[in-house]
Amino acid sequence: MFENVRQRSAALAEPKPTPREVAEKLMVGIVLHDNRNTLAEGWAFLPGRAPFRVRGLYDLPNDAMWVSSGDFQDFRKLGQAQMHHVRRTGYLGLKLSEIAIDFGIRIDGHHALKGGQALAVYVQHAVRMAVEVYGLDDPMRNLQDDTLVATISKVLPPAPPSKDMLLQKLTAAYQSWSSRYTPFMDNSVRVRLRFNRMQYAEWLLSNPVPDAGWSHALSDLGFDHDAVMAGTFPPTLVQAVVEFDGVPAELAALIAYGIGATRQRAKRTWMTDVEYRWMSKYARVHVKSYLVSAACLPLPTGCQLPPMLAQDRLVKALPASGLVSYMHCQALMSAKYSRVTNSNEYDVHGTWLRAHDRAICFEGAQRLQDAGFQVSGYGNGSVIVNVDREKLVALEQAAVAMDFTMPRWNALLQEFGYVSPDHSH
Repeated sequence: MFENVRQRSAALAEPKPTPREVAEKLMVGIVLHDNRNTLAEGWAFLPGRAPFRVRGLYDLPNDAMWVSSGDFQDFRKLGQAQMHHVRRTGYLGLKLSEIAIDFGIRIDGHHALKGGQALAVYVQHAVRMAVEVYGLDDPMRNLQDDTLVATISKVLPPAPPSKDMLLQKLTAAYQSWSSRYTPFMDNSVRVRLRFNRMQYAEWLLSNPVPDAGWSHALSDLGFDHDAVMAGTFPPTLVQAVVEFDGVPAELAALIAYGIGATRQRAKRTWMTDVEYRWMSKYARVHVKSYLVSAACLPLPTGCQLPPMLAQDRLVKALPASGLVSYMHCQALMSAKYSRVTNSNEYDVHGTWLRAHDRAICFEGAQRLQDAGFQVSGYGNGSVIVNVDREKLVALEQAAVAMDFTMPRWNALLQEFGYVSPDHSH
């Protein structure tokens, strides 16, 4: 008995491991299925170990966390036992295939064996970095959410509470993605152009947000269009009707007001002043009423990127830092589930940051469309272009000129038999 007491006392006296020590003990691997729709055979990769074949998810060792190239939600829908140590392909807010393309890693066909080893290093580093910078002292308990974005969202301070009336208007003003119909083209390639993730996150989080009480004007009286356009009017939620009469069809389609990821038009009746500023340059926006916030303040310190991530120049340059900063922004902009209403709600911070994201992505999309490329959607610091394979090199040159830093073009061009002028030597 006394020996047990001494052992417990010794355990209590042991120093608590640092966040870095906790992170470094966490092992994270990836699984690239031969057929991602079956979640069966494939290659498993764990940094520092030799790749090995698996017959399915049940073959994966449970002393590590695994990110599958398939959608694990589908696996659970089949009625199989839940795998506590396996996560779906979008666990990091992006599919494994998207991360691979961004970093210039090929994981298709026979490239999977070599590419998977490189991709696994990036994925493990990103998860470990998130564990360290957000102080997740018990990863196996903290990382049980469906996505790492959801875990980060729980760590960040909540936005100021909003009354039900305001929540409804914030939801009506929220648009996470913008889509436009693009006809199928033979010999085309779908390319997602992306801004530098770290620089994009720093810019996005530098934008002020409303942070005080609201007053409601039941008509357009007192609405100062010039002040709103100049950015000198207080933060405003605008109830409006948007008319596209006289707007070129291509431009109206690109604006995609109310057309999200499903390409189904939603009836939007509210917008932020951020969206009003750029949209009213092209369309007729009729203001019916508006709400004005008493103050516009920087995002709270707790919502900014963790100091460990943002203040060290060398750390900021790491690919994993870009992934974590991307997930940080997604956590701030994502919907928050309300147990009271049993539905998703959008807070002031998320709605305003999403409006800034839509504004800068529209600007990039418009420049690409004006340059002759077919844009199919934009959002989340990216623009998707459908391009003829023969124009891939031209798209690379345009993207670089417009400050898009991803994807890494060498692998993408190589896949289709082209050589970038920047990689010809």
